Amino acid sequence: MLFHLGSSKKKTLIGSTLVAAVALIAAMVALPWDLEISQWVRHKHIPGDLRRFIHLMEIFAHTLGCVMILSTLLWIDQRNRSKLWEASLFVLTCGILANLAKYLIPRRRPATYDSEIWSWLNPDRDPQSTFPSSWEAWGTPLSESWFNESIRSFPSGHTATAVAMAIGLTYVYPRGKILFLFMASIAALQRLVSGSHYLSDILVSIPLTLMVALAWAWLPRREPPGDIT
Repeated sequence: MLFHLGSSKKKTLIGSTLVAAVALIAAMVALPWDLEISQWVRHKHIPGDLRRFIHLMEIFAHTLGCVMILSTLLWIDQRNRSKLWEASLFVLTCGILANLAKYLIPRRRPATYDSEIWSWLNPDRDPQSTFPSSWEAWGTPLSESWFNESIRSFPSGHTATAVAMAIGLTYVYPRGKILFLFMASIAALQRLVSGSHYLSDILVSIPLTLMVALAWAWLPRREPPGDIT
């Protein structure tokens, strides 16, 4: 199986469903406060080296970064090559689905509010000024240009790809599970720190990838004899 949280498909289904449900509930809770949370995180002082580390971890979620990582592994690890090809196809599928979803529902990215005064989380704001609601960031479905990246916030394609990378690499290298999950988490945090996505964008991407992983795990497949189990 490509993805497993337990020793059986039943445990996998239960565990994945719980994780997806928690992420969706958290996303719904964050929705009314998305803009405030985004502005607060972006204006938080993060030490230079730590901030650079967070931004560097985008490589684990960016298309070119993932291509470099997976291509390198395919080149040097011949014994697991078939599993790596499967993991690569899985990551590609999750990334494509997330990007297709964001083209359907326009949503202004947090960074487009740079010139506007941010909310009560900023003690130096002008109390007489109004702050846009998080709901105002949404547009009418299928109404905007497909090439306008400034309104392609929902969901986070980077986060979906990072989570898919963590799942796919864990499938090939189970001992690295904690490391891969850590890298995916920092890559998701980078999307919030950079102002590219809201918290709900990130949270919604998690169940999206989990559902693809579950569907993938249930597909019939033959274990190649040369792979490491």
